[in-house]
Amino acid sequence: MVSTGKTSLFARRYILPALPPTSQRIRPFRRTTTCLITNINITQRAHFYGTRVKIERDDDPSPSSPSSPIRPYLRTCLTDTSPQNNNEFCISFLGTSSGSPTMHRNASCTALRLGGITHLFDCAEGTSRQLIHSRINLSSITKIFISHLHGDHIYGLISIILEVQVAMKLKKQAYERSSSSHKHTNKKFKQQVVDEKPTLEIYGPPGLYNYICFNLALSLVKMNYLNVVVTELVGGSQERGWMNNTYGGLGGMGNGRRGRRNVYLSHYPEVEIGLLSRRYLEMDKNEETWTISSPPPIDANYLSEMMQQRHGFHELPNEVNSSTRQLYIKAAELDHLKGVQTFGYTVEEQTPPGTIDPKKAMELGLQPSKKYAWLKCGIPVSNDDGSKMIDPSDVLIESFRARKFSFLADHRRVPPAMKELCKDSDVLIHEATLSMKDGEDKIKIRGHNTAYNAGVAGRVTGSKVVVLNHFASVVRDAEDAREVVKEAESGNDGVSQIVASYDFMELWIPRGGFRFDEVKDQSLRDEEGGNDNLLSLLALHEEKLKKTCITFDPFILENNTTISQPTTL
Repeated sequence: MVSTGKTSLFARRYILPALPPTSQRIRPFRRTTTCLITNINITQRAHFYGTRVKIERDDDPSPSSPSSPIRPYLRTCLTDTSPQNNNEFCISFLGTSSGSPTMHRNASCTALRLGGITHLFDCAEGTSRQLIHSRINLSSITKIFISHLHGDHIYGLISIILEVQVAMKLKKQAYERSSSSHKHTNKKFKQQVVDEKPTLEIYGPPGLYNYICFNLALSLVKMNYLNVVVTELVGGSQERGWMNNTYGGLGGMGNGRRGRRNVYLSHYPEVEIGLLSRRYLEMDKNEETWTISSPPPIDANYLSEMMQQRHGFHELPNEVNSSTRQLYIKAAELDHLKGVQTFGYTVEEQTPPGTIDPKKAMELGLQPSKKYAWLKCGIPVSNDDGSKMIDPSDVLIESFRARKFSFLADHRRVPPAMKELCKDSDVLIHEATLSMKDGEDKIKIRGHNTAYNAGVAGRVTGSKVVVLNHFASVVRDAEDAREVVKEAESGNDGVSQIVASYDFMELWIPRGGFRFDEVKDQSLRDEEGGNDNLLSLLALHEEKLKKTCITFDPFILENNTTISQPTTL
C-alpha cells in the first residue's frame, strides 16, 4: 500500500497489513485445516439430550356420581392410543385453560370432528403442538371459528393457517405419487386434491381479516397454495370495538379524536395477500343471529331433483359419511366485555336417515330401489305397481334425531338470542372461570362466568351434557375439579350430565344423540316391578356400548413419552 505523507485518523484505523506472498500462505492454511479436522474426529463427541414428557390426567372428567351414564362416551384423542371406531361427531378438547396456559392445561381450543373433516373453535397459542399430540389430521381442518379477538383465543391462528397449507401440499404430493403408479384414479377426488387449491374458511368478529393480513405480511409469509376466506360477522352491537368516541380511541387511553380510522373495519391494501379474501355476513335483525350455513331441507322436491340428474345419486346428503354433507351453523353475540365483540356458535346436523327393514318393504310390494332413500328420510312412496302408498313408519326399524353442539366462549351473560340457539343441545360447552365465592361484582368486572351459571344454562336450554371449560389457574387437581362440578350440579337440578374437561379429552356423541331420559324411564319401570336399581341398568348400558368404547391404560410411546390415561368405562 502506497502511503502519503499524512494519514488521517480514520484512514490509519482501517489500513490493513500487507498480505504475505501466495507461496507462503497456501501451505500453512492447508496444514491448519488438516489439524482441525483431525481434532474434531478424535477428541470431540456429540451429546444428544432428550426430554421425557409425561402427560397425566390431573382432574376427574366424570361427574361426582360414579354411576353416571356419560362415562362410556368419554375417551382420549391422543395420537398413539388405539384407533377409535367412532370418529364422527366427536368433540376434542385441545386447550381448557383461561388466559395463559398452565402446566396441565393449554389455552382455549376445541375441535369438532365430523368424520373426515374438522372444525376448530378458537385457536390459542400452542394449539399447533397440541394437534401434534392428538389424533386430528391438519389436512382435515376446513373451518375455524373465532369467538373474539383476545389473545388467549387467537394467538395460535397464524401458525395453524401455515401448517394447514403445508399439510395440504403434502396431501397433494402423496396423491400425485400414488396416482402415477395407478392407471385408474378417482377423477372427482383428483380435481379436489390436485387441480383445485384447497380452501380454509375462518369466521369471527370484524378485525379478524386485518389481524391475519398484518401478521402474514409483516412476517414475510408465502401464501401460495391455500385459499383463506375470512368471513366477518357484521351488524352486531360491539363491532366497532374500542375505536369509538366513548372510549377515547384505541385502548380507552383518551387520545382518540373524531373521525379516526377504525382498525377493525378499515381496508389496508398495502398488506393484502392474493389468496386471502374478505367477506361479510350480515346479521338477521329479526332473530339477532348470523346464519353461516343452512342446507336445503331434504323433502320430495329435493330428492326428485337429485334423481333427475345425469348420474342420479349414490348417497343421501344427510348421511353421516356423505361427501356432500352439510350442517346448520349459526352464531349469536355473547356479553363478554364492553367493546369486545364475542360470539357463540351452534352446529347441528341434518336429520339422519332411518334404518329400513327390507323384508317388510318387500312384503308391501316394494323391491330394493332408490325409493328406499325416500322412506329413510320420512317421505311416503308408492309400491312398485302403484296400488298403495307405503308410510315410512311401516318399514322403518329405527329413526334418529339430529345431533347438536353449542359452544359458548367467554361471557358474563348469555343474551336471549344465544339461549334460543342452544336449546335442546346434546353438548353445551360453558366456561367455569369463576366460582360463586367470587361474587357478582367480579363477574361484571372480569366478564367471565361461574360453574353455577353453567349448570343453570344447561337446565334452561335443556342440554343433555354440560362440559365445563376455560378453567382458572386455581383448578389444579382432582379435588378442585370436583368442587367445580358440584357447584355446576347445584344449579342444574339434575337436568344435564356435568363434565369437567381436561386437555386431550374427547366426548363422542352417538348417532341419534344422547338418550339419558330413556335410561331414567327404564329405571323407574324397573323399580316399580321390583327389578334391579339404576346401577344394574347402567351396567347393561355400558355392556351395550362396549364395541364402540375403549378403556385406556398407561403405556410408553416410541419417543420415550410416558402417557397415563384413566379408564373411562
